[in-house]
Amino acid sequence: MAELVTGHAGKAHATAEQAAGLNAGILGLDDYVLDVHDKFKITVVSANKVTIGTGELVMQGRHVSQGTPEDLIVTNGSQGQKRNDLIVCRYAKGSQNIESAKLVVVRGTPTTGTPTDPAVNTTSPLDGGTTYDMPLYRIPLNSIAIGTPVPLFNVLKPMSDVWDSLSRSGY
Repeated sequence: MAELVTGHAGKAHATAEQAAGLNAGILGLDDYVLDVHDKFKITVVSANKVTIGTGELVMQGRHVSQGTPEDLIVTNGSQGQKRNDLIVCRYAKGSQNIESAKLVVVRGTPTTGTPTDPAVNTTSPLDGGTTYDMPLYRIPLNSIAIGTPVPLFNVLKPMSDVWDSLSRSGY
């Protein structure tokens, strides 16, 4: 049965799933950091602490806002070993369909060889997934030192930038 979502129905009726479906339909099924605020800029504060700046992102249609910077703790590395950790934005849908999002450090496996990224949750909430991770940064550790963080996200440019690029090309 068809339902008017963005009209007045005389009762609460718009759902998070409907809003996410609209976002995914307009923005696409990928995950994006939006081109506003600090764009989740990362700052290495110490040997085991990073600060993630402000930003807005859309992951699988869900909009997540970070209005204040957040400190995250990276577990110390091991002498003589390497490890890749990932900083992700984790979507979770719990009991009674309560949804949440938070930044999480996913710890990798130490190795003396070439480190690999840890596994993350990849089943989209659009497909019924109850936990989904959007990778933001790879944090390489060499022994006990944090290396240079590697961004793993795409920044979605605003429509005004897209329009400007089209109008300059003669359209």
